[in-house]
Amino acid sequence: MPCLAIVRAMPSLPDCRRLASALTLVSSLLTAQAAEVSPAERVETSPGLSPDAVRRAFDNQRQTLASCMRLVSIQRGNGKAPHSIEFVPWKAGPDTDDRIRVRFTLAPDGKVQTEERQTEAVGVRSMFLDTGCVEERVKTWSFPTFPGNHDERVQVELWARFRTTEAERTAAATRLREFYGDFCKALSALKVTQQPQAGVAWRATIKRFLAEHGARVDPRIGTAMQAVGDIAGHDLPGAISIYELSMEESLATTIPCPKLRAWVKEG
Repeated sequence: MPCLAIVRAMPSLPDCRRLASALTLVSSLLTAQAAEVSPAERVETSPGLSPDAVRRAFDNQRQTLASCMRLVSIQRGNGKAPHSIEFVPWKAGPDTDDRIRVRFTLAPDGKVQTEERQTEAVGVRSMFLDTGCVEERVKTWSFPTFPGNHDERVQVELWARFRTTEAERTAAATRLREFYGDFCKALSALKVTQQPQAGVAWRATIKRFLAEHGARVDPRIGTAMQAVGDIAGHDLPGAISIYELSMEESLATTIPCPKLRAWVKEG
């Protein structure tokens, strides 16, 4: 039998460059997953609950804060109305402080208190994390119970650290764009009428979508997407405006969703 000659051509230089770029992107995506909130470095509590008990509870829940990575900052609009603002990509300097300080109040059942009567039920200071997102995450946490009347409270203040690289923030933004892109596809598959039954269909679709994808994004994004469903049945342009504003606030840009825009024009 004749021998079969196997010829393997060497990849061209452009092919090598494309491969290198792909490997760099994959590396940044994998690295982004490794961004971690440090264990608590310092914990202070008022009488009623020990700092060590709070420290253990924080350390068990701290990684949920990594989804609050800061990607956007707010600045005054240039040449616009006096009180206008615009969202721009956030960039960290080499000396940007990586400390996190969280203050909150606990009830005897171990729940974080969110009553409006408290001037600062939850307070957060951080540069690398979005503080509003952290506040929403912390409100869902549970801590050890402690004996006391229903109106007794323990004040907590703790410090930890979190830092991200440019590659990690780029990868996080890529995942968020994918989230909004998938959300666009889910909505684009729906029938559009300005009737109450349309709102029911939108809410059901959004509820399913958030059940599958919502845990990996800022809780406020999930709240905004729920609002889209709540008003879609009677105010489609308003619903789509909420969707687009959520993108602008979280990514400093909007991702085109042609079908939704076409529906607004038709309306």
